[in-house]
Amino acid sequence: MREQFDAELADLRRDLVKTYAELDLTLHEAVTSLIQGDEAQAKKVRKRIHKVERRAMAMEERAYNLMVLQNPVASDLRLLQFIIYVDFNLQRMCNHTRNIAKTTERAAGHDVPGHLLDLLASLAHLVYRVLGSTVEAIVGNDLVAATNLPELDEPVDDLYRTFFKTFSKLKTQDDIDAASRVMMAARMLERISDNSVEVGDRLVFLLTGQRRSLDDLSELDSDEIEEMQVAQGLGFSMGQEGLVSAANRIPEVELAAPGESAAGDGGTGATGAADQGAGAAAAGSEAQANSGR
Repeated sequence: MREQFDAELADLRRDLVKTYAELDLTLHEAVTSLIQGDEAQAKKVRKRIHKVERRAMAMEERAYNLMVLQNPVASDLRLLQFIIYVDFNLQRMCNHTRNIAKTTERAAGHDVPGHLLDLLASLAHLVYRVLGSTVEAIVGNDLVAATNLPELDEPVDDLYRTFFKTFSKLKTQDDIDAASRVMMAARMLERISDNSVEVGDRLVFLLTGQRRSLDDLSELDSDEIEEMQVAQGLGFSMGQEGLVSAANRIPEVELAAPGESAAGDGGTGATGAADQGAGAAAAGSEAQANSGR
């Protein structure tokens, strides 16, 4: 009976990562559809995100059923609570992704200012890194990596504020309605990043049993953070290879399979994410500068 319960917990955890990956891939498609003005792709995105949403809802129901039937305690209960909390954020991110696809359809036929689309592409890159780093922290039960999420989110907020400065400099001949719709899409991306950071916050309770925020942990060094982590049940260690495989579907993630060393030094993990995020922010600033020439 216990072995079956552990297997179900591991399967739920794997399904969580698969759903996160599916959301990430669909978000890529939604942003691409808006940048390219591809209305047909946007319609496909709306259908796909509906499936992701239904998958998340089914996962939540399974978690509640296990709570009722198994009466879990300690780390098992925290894992189920974590899955339910992440599911809540995944559904919010699904809704934001759907709204980006709707923006594509509503902006179809309009002349969207190109420099705003350049900024949107840079912003999306930063958000993808936040999502990828969140998944890496979940798969690795890596609290140290999770503490980097607020730092990765900062350039997202900075670049989002740039949209307002760029919008204020639009000329009378620019399509203001189309520009405002791109602004709304940028807002959706910024919120998706915030939702993912909230998942990182919840990871603290999952791994430590303490209700501390990522901001609290930012004041500690890596050794102090690792000392906070408590022992976890078998549901955390079973099926790790499947977790890594699911996570690696995300373009910005490159995790090594269990027993293997990571491939390459840079561009992966929280440190690589911060470096690439800074580059994307610089690209966004350059796009803004070019728009004023």
